[in-house]
Amino acid sequence: MSAPRASRWEQPQAAREVRRARRRSALLRLAWAAGLVTAMGFVIWRQTVGADRMRELEKVREEIAVAEAERAELQTRMLTLGRRERVVRYARERLGMHVARDEEIVLLAVPASAVRPDSSATDSAAGEGS
Repeated sequence: MSAPRASRWEQPQAAREVRRARRRSALLRLAWAAGLVTAMGFVIWRQTVGADRMRELEKVREEIAVAEAERAELQTRMLTLGRRERVVRYARERLGMHVARDEEIVLLAVPASAVRPDSSATDSAAGEGS
């Protein structure tokens, strides 16, 4: 006994169902492929942006290192130029100055009305910070 044959009206419908199933399967594969390509594109984009930002960060770090080295060099130079021995030598050689002798020093009295009570604290603090 053989399997019952489909009628000639049922055969085209069966073929149509098979085509629909194949088409759905192909569309599903295509959707998966598109999703995979999109995900990979996103990963590549993110990696590229990350690499660019890393290069920018390294550039800024290098600039900071150069600025800090320059700052240290300028501080050293400032300390060297501000040393008392150098200032005294410069004043003596270039400006013709000398360290005052006792008889050249004159102390002036400041009247009490010229001194404010709170000015002594701020003057001494300002003098220490300079």
